[in-house]
Amino acid sequence: MGEFIAEMQERLLPEYEQMKHYNVFTPDQVRDIVSRRERLFLKITKSHLAVGDYLEFIVYEKQMYKTLTDKEKMMHIKLTGLKTSISTRIMRLYREVLGKFTHDRRLWSNWIKFSKKSGPQEVAGIYEKMLLYHGDDPNFWVDAALWLYEYNRLNIDRVKDILLRGLQRHPDSEALNKCFFDILLKEAARADPEKNLAENTLSEQDIKLERVEAVYRNSMANITSLDYFVKLLESCEDHHEMTVKLQRLIIDDMQEKFPREPGLWDLAAQRELRGYHLGDEDEEPDNNEEEPASKKSRPASNTRSLKRRIQLCVTVYKSAVEVLQTQDMWSLYLDAMLTLNSDGKAERALKQQCLADALQDGHRSKLMHVRHYATLRKMLSSAPSGREATVTILTEALKNDASVEMHQLLLGTHVQNDSESLIHELFNKVQRTMGAEALPLWQTVILYYRTRQDSLGRKRLEEIYKLATASVWPEFAELRSDYLRYLWHAESMDAARTEYAKLALQPPMSLQLHRQMAQLESSLAVRDKAGIKYWRMCYEFMAVYFGKTEPSIWVEYLTFERDQGETKNLSLLTQRALTTLEPRHVPAFEAERALAYVGAALVG
Repeated sequence: MGEFIAEMQERLLPEYEQMKHYNVFTPDQVRDIVSRRERLFLKITKSHLAVGDYLEFIVYEKQMYKTLTDKEKMMHIKLTGLKTSISTRIMRLYREVLGKFTHDRRLWSNWIKFSKKSGPQEVAGIYEKMLLYHGDDPNFWVDAALWLYEYNRLNIDRVKDILLRGLQRHPDSEALNKCFFDILLKEAARADPEKNLAENTLSEQDIKLERVEAVYRNSMANITSLDYFVKLLESCEDHHEMTVKLQRLIIDDMQEKFPREPGLWDLAAQRELRGYHLGDEDEEPDNNEEEPASKKSRPASNTRSLKRRIQLCVTVYKSAVEVLQTQDMWSLYLDAMLTLNSDGKAERALKQQCLADALQDGHRSKLMHVRHYATLRKMLSSAPSGREATVTILTEALKNDASVEMHQLLLGTHVQNDSESLIHELFNKVQRTMGAEALPLWQTVILYYRTRQDSLGRKRLEEIYKLATASVWPEFAELRSDYLRYLWHAESMDAARTEYAKLALQPPMSLQLHRQMAQLESSLAVRDKAGIKYWRMCYEFMAVYFGKTEPSIWVEYLTFERDQGETKNLSLLTQRALTTLEPRHVPAFEAERALAYVGAALVG
């Protein structure tokens, strides 16, 4: 360590001379730099070192490097020597700290990131050292191989060595296997399809494609994820003409492994849409069978019209839903048709017809998801006679899917059609057969009747609110509060107060109910003693029912007495709060009370 420090300090002397020579820094600034670095050196020479000591030094040197880069632009000079010296020092610091703290993965990653910019020739060696300590992470092997390959394609043998060693430790890593597959595929694409090696009858490209296939076959023994095979096919599509045989092999294996997987059928259909027709891979070339694969005439891809590709895609999806008959498969089919229609520039009529047919067939299958019924409803509602058809379709769908969402679609359609009798009929069914989960349906019906503003609407509202307030579900507390608001504004405050007096004693108890009534009482412009009494009653109910566990209601009660009620009650009310609250809630009460009083003092 002493030699390392001494060597680094010696290297600093020419740096300071250059700083003075080029007038990069003033003499005072140079002295500050010298002093700062001496302190940093002392930290990394302590007997008890921490990663932070080195990181502080590294961060300082990186900032100095950036400062010099900015100075170059401002002063129009080159400070290559200074920057090289700093880069070298940062590299030395990284080596030293990672020699002592090899477990710190983030530090390794930072060193590599820095080295890629400052010393790319060093990166491969750093990766090798890191893999000795952190080879348990397959992503590090992938990063090392990709860097080495992109940095210098001539390093392919070393890249293969890294990947093979990585696969020995992680044979089931999708990332490693795909990385190996992709790199060898790129090598095959670069190879000459006409050039034969020595007396070999196969071309250079065909030999390299056989290596790609070998990597694929080896991975099959350890990886069973459909997504992995899909990614390999996507890689092959980038070199479609060259990989027709390999794609056929992968597809065959997928069909054998995942015959009833919706994702496989979706992949096949989407490939048809992109122009990769499955029948093309089945066609046998007309040329001599002994001729190398790379020299045989291969079927052209992506030459079909968009119309034909759409038709082939839909054919695959129709076969898929017939074979699988699951909601997931229907969802993939319908999602694909919706995506197709998002671009209506070409073959618009065909796309719309395909979507309409898919939605119609999906409804008949009784397996269509509610979100696709929402799409169907939107499409039909724009047609003159579409609303009646929508009601018929959704009513039929409700027999197979009695979810809240499906009810909401049908209810929304009735509201849109202003079909009061059907709304009332559907609501009666909902309130008899569904529980608390139907709250959104209740709210929709209430909103409908409130907007009618007629005698029938008021009658229905009263009936619905009575049912809601009698409910034992805690979730319906929101409707109780809503009923109070309705009575206060639509009827009278006396009607609201009378109903509140009943609901306040009726379980399940709701803090929201009392706060709502307190808010309504506070909205009065003119208050008498009776009004203050009713207002106080809200806080009293809160204190009685929720006073043990809710510190905030006591603070609200005290604030009310201070600003609107009787200040003489404050002391007794405070004592009551302290004795009623559970001990664990007392500190929160004291803190909230103090804040409330500070806020009041500031406002005052």
